[in-house]
Amino acid sequence: MSTISVVINTLNAERLLKECLESVAQADEILICDMYSEDKTIEIAQKFGCKIVYHERTGIVEPARNWAMEQACGDWILVLDADEIVTPELWQYLKNYANNPKPNYFACNLARETAMDGKILRSWYQSGCKRFWKKGVCTYTDAIHQMPITHEGEDLWIKGKNLHIIHYHMPSISCFNEKIDRYTDFELKRFVDKGKKFSLFKLFTRPCFEFFKFYILKGGIFDGVHGYIFAKMQGYYKFIQWAKLYEKEFKAKNTDLLY
Repeated sequence: MSTISVVINTLNAERLLKECLESVAQADEILICDMYSEDKTIEIAQKFGCKIVYHERTGIVEPARNWAMEQACGDWILVLDADEIVTPELWQYLKNYANNPKPNYFACNLARETAMDGKILRSWYQSGCKRFWKKGVCTYTDAIHQMPITHEGEDLWIKGKNLHIIHYHMPSISCFNEKIDRYTDFELKRFVDKGKKFSLFKLFTRPCFEFFKFYILKGGIFDGVHGYIFAKMQGYYKFIQWAKLYEKEFKAKNTDLLY
């Protein structure tokens, strides 16, 4: 029988960690890779008998995930965030697949539903969230919000009723604003590394398109007020990206000004 290790990176993750761990309680191993939390994260993990390791704080989770996966002992790896819950149907599917995988398909893309302020948004549905693979098959890059790279075999897309992860990502708008500020700092670094220059055209158009994508193309209009707020905040995220790039270039050209 193949074994499954659930790998969860945490930083002050007490909010939903109990519910997350309960959803994968049948795992052969649950590994918590903690970035020195200051809340009850470790206390909760200990109650579930988790294996606990520590990693320095990196600002984003991707660099720490590769290291965490190396510490796992299972034949297969399921990567979760501490605010995600696995449905019973999906867990049973993954257990069966680990013991009888499709030939040459060693990584699985899962469906994920995401909630804002407690409501599942159809505009935030993801059909290809790569989170389950045979150990050693996938690794993350250092880029934020990028899916891991599959180094062996093909990817399987898992679809079906209740075969999904539920992601309680945004408990409040204040929390989302904090993440926007932190994540756009990393996006700015990515822009600079790629040699991107500020574009007034993109400052105008990218936020508008992002709103249109989530509100119209992805069906946010059917999510009511929640959907409208979420689409506007996604547009704001893009606006801040390009505004920060403008700020960086402006300050570099105007070093004589006071800031």
